[in-house]
Amino acid sequence: MKKTRYVILGLLQEEELSGYEIKKIINIRMSFFWQESFGQIYPELSKMKEEGLVETTDSESSGKSKLEKIKYRITSLGRDEIKQWMESENEKDHIRSEFLLKMYFATDENTIEMKKHLEEFKQEAEQKVFLFTLFQQELKRIAELHSNHSQILKVLDLGLRQAQLYVEWSTEVLEDYEM
Repeated sequence: MKKTRYVILGLLQEEELSGYEIKKIINIRMSFFWQESFGQIYPELSKMKEEGLVETTDSESSGKSKLEKIKYRITSLGRDEIKQWMESENEKDHIRSEFLLKMYFATDENTIEMKKHLEEFKQEAEQKVFLFTLFQQELKRIAELHSNHSQILKVLDLGLRQAQLYVEWSTEVLEDYEM
């Protein structure tokens, strides 16, 4: 079952958001465990509006595109939907990494390419450490603002630790390639 609607409902529990803002939050805050595309978000928002789970509010602000002006808010039916989902059993998690798949199948013939992939992997992890640290500092500052901020901080801590581990691991593997 698609989980896009639950990501959207979860984010809308906290504040009204446009589709663009939803995508931006997912990319920044959830990138280590969740991805959604605009092609998933906007059609799901339309379906959810038809089903009465969300409603729109037009926010008039100049300089923004029409899609950025349309904000969504969760309805009581949407709150019921996310509550039911929160109470349901979790499906098995699946993690996919094309980089790790390539690393798994790499041979001595792929050393140059793998070093390049490792360096990119390390840079991405370093960027996540930087962004997650900034977000963590900001969220700690406003932790009492919303009831789920303490939970977000716990999940963010895992993402930060994971990114730090990726930096350490890729540094070690790159050193192995230098030998």
